[in-house]
Amino acid sequence: MNYRKILVEAGIKLYNTKLVAGTSGNISLRGEDEDSFYITPSGMDYGKIKEKDIVKIHADGNPYVEGQIPSSEWQMHLEIYKKYPKYSAVVHTHSTFATAFAVAREEIPFISIEMEPFIGGKLKVAPFERAGSIELAKAIIPYLEKTNSCLLANHGVICCGENMEKAFLSAEYVEDLAKIYYYARTIGKAYTIND
Repeated sequence: MNYRKILVEAGIKLYNTKLVAGTSGNISLRGEDEDSFYITPSGMDYGKIKEKDIVKIHADGNPYVEGQIPSSEWQMHLEIYKKYPKYSAVVHTHSTFATAFAVAREEIPFISIEMEPFIGGKLKVAPFERAGSIELAKAIIPYLEKTNSCLLANHGVICCGENMEKAFLSAEYVEDLAKIYYYARTIGKAYTIND
């Protein structure tokens, strides 16, 4: 499996679909063994990312190749992989509508029957912690216990999957849900499935 190619293709797709802008967000894959992970580099424009830019890191976050710098959010990715062996891909975006709900610190309730198969339920908001910190990495873990995605207070969205295709699909779906919920509330009351 060409992990670097998968990440480059996903990064460009995230950029083209405007789920990330410039250097915002980060994506990763579980590697070929328990001590290897692949993650996008720090400060790289996703519209220009190449395979050589992808950083392979050990389970402690240190890069295999000296001088390469992984995304500042590497701890968040590795904590997810450590806690949830079922996930092999993580997508962290700053998509506009979902991030707006994260900034408002407002969850997206169960408004669509597709939320169950695609996400696992309503989207909760993990508490605010400093970006790139171990505190943030640990804070989000309980919010992924029943769903594969959650909002990060004042920060963005994290989506996980068995592979990159599923994690990316969740990221797209979360942004679509956020748009639908926003527009429904603009029109009038947004009813949940329970309502």
